[in-house]
Amino acid sequence: MRREPLRARDGLALVVPGPADEAATAGRHDDDPFDVDPDDRPNPPPASLTRATVLDERTGAPLGQVSWHQVGWGRTRACAAWNVGIALLPAARGRGAGALALRLVAEHLFATTDLDRVEAATDVDNRAARGALERAGFRFEGTARGAQLRGGVRRDMALYGLLRDDD
Repeated sequence: MRREPLRARDGLALVVPGPADEAATAGRHDDDPFDVDPDDRPNPPPASLTRATVLDERTGAPLGQVSWHQVGWGRTRACAAWNVGIALLPAARGRGAGALALRLVAEHLFATTDLDRVEAATDVDNRAARGALERAGFRFEGTARGAQLRGGVRRDMALYGLLRDDD
């Protein structure tokens, strides 16, 4: 059987898997100490972005938007998380609206879904966003080097996470 090659070097090849390849490798990786828990729930659908307007209830004025979509850290739904983002209008910044909006979207996701993790990332130099995430209860988890391209320059991103059972 001829397999479609993706890349090969030094006697090793990556190929598009066929049915026989899938059958030969399914469940045979013997990586039990690091394998994810079984989960009968269906895997999340492909990522689709959902948005909500951040609104000043007193005036009815829109202050910005929050967005979220599902991401995965493994093969099962037990490894799925929500990735959130926020964009505030300039006039709404610096008043605590960002931290509150991030907390509200996390509370909404925990109340309406069965996923246990909400995560976010921001430029390592964006002190305002980092402060808002921390005030919303997110914990700094590390740095993704060169994760975003802006203005032709690779930028590092600060990674944050909030778990359902965090204080």
